[in-house]
Amino acid sequence: MILSFSVFREKIENGTKIQTIRPYNERQYKRFCNAKKYQLYWHNPRNGGTLIREVEPIKHIPIFMFDQVFGTVSFNDDLKNLNYLPTHSQLAINDGFEFFSDLKRWFYEKYGQEMFEKKFMVLRWRAEEKEDREW
Repeated sequence: MILSFSVFREKIENGTKIQTIRPYNERQYKRFCNAKKYQLYWHNPRNGGTLIREVEPIKHIPIFMFDQVFGTVSFNDDLKNLNYLPTHSQLAINDGFEFFSDLKRWFYEKYGQEMFEKKFMVLRWRAEEKEDREW
C-alpha cells in the first residue's frame, strides 16, 4: 500500500515518525488491514514522488474521532478492550508532532470544523529496530 507524505520527511527517514493519521474510509481501511507492506513516498508517486522506504505495518488499525467539547480524541470501542491506550502525547509524537496541541492545530487547518465530524484511522508501522513502540 502506498502512503504519500508532504511533511516530516526527516522524521520518516530517521524512524521517529511511525504512523500516519488518515480520514477513515471503510474500503481503504480494509485494504490497509490486509496490506503486507506500506510504501512510504515523499509526495505522490504518480506525480514524480520518491520512495522513502518500505515498512511492515502493524495490523491493528485504530479508529478515532476528535472530541470538540473536551479537546481530546475518542477511540473506537474495540480499543477499549486493550490493556493500554495511547496518551494524546504519544499519539502526536508518533505522528511527527511535538505536542498534541500541534497535531490538533494541523488537523483543524486542514479540515476545519469538519474534523469533529469525521472518523480517522491510525496507520502504524514497525520502527526501524523491529520492535513496536508503545503507541
